[in-house]
Amino acid sequence: MAKYVPPHFHAKAFTCIFCDVLAPMKWSQHRIVSGGAYVLTDCWDCICNHCQSKSLWLYEGDEVDFEGDDVSIGRLLNPSACVAPLGHIDLPEECRRDFDEAREISSQSPRGAAALLRLCLQKLCVHLGGDGKNINDDIAKLVRDGLAPQIQQALDYVRVTGNHAVHPGEISLEENPEHVTIMFDMINLIVEELISRPKIIAERFANLPEGALAAIAKRDTPKLLTNENGG
Repeated sequence: MAKYVPPHFHAKAFTCIFCDVLAPMKWSQHRIVSGGAYVLTDCWDCICNHCQSKSLWLYEGDEVDFEGDDVSIGRLLNPSACVAPLGHIDLPEECRRDFDEAREISSQSPRGAAALLRLCLQKLCVHLGGDGKNINDDIAKLVRDGLAPQIQQALDYVRVTGNHAVHPGEISLEENPEHVTIMFDMINLIVEELISRPKIIAERFANLPEGALAAIAKRDTPKLLTNENGG
């Protein structure tokens, strides 16, 4: 899967909304004439260096990030399109509605998108063998069944991000766009590792010649133990 960098106000580079290429971005501030002079506004153009397409953004102020640095905050005005990654082609249908709805609102409401993604994860765990009563218990069951540690970490990232391990569907005030984008990526990664790859391997194995499949089955059939007298 190609690396996806979410659009972000004043970012030097991100995955273009129009051409889907990770490319440098050029920013320019709108000006208006007032009282015979140019006055800067809060509207900015962002031009993709790859396709030259232009998006319109609104500056909404500054805030301090986790490292103590001042960062500018802005909102995408146009186009009003989804900027989150597409759902994996093998994402189960019972999960896709929540995933797609999260994409639709991700730029306007990261908190709402995060809540939908946790619901999506809960349904995905059921698809993978959980009972759906408690997402943490479902992940624990998958771990007991031999889940790879890296995939367990991806599951827990989506479960915990933004809500400090409360139940899926509860909205916290602590999500931010970067965390929500990672949640999309993590769900796609889980689907790739636990659904797509096993399906591809099974399909290719099933297409082996019948003689080869019979020989493999015979090899892997437990042999009866015999005693010294052959009984």
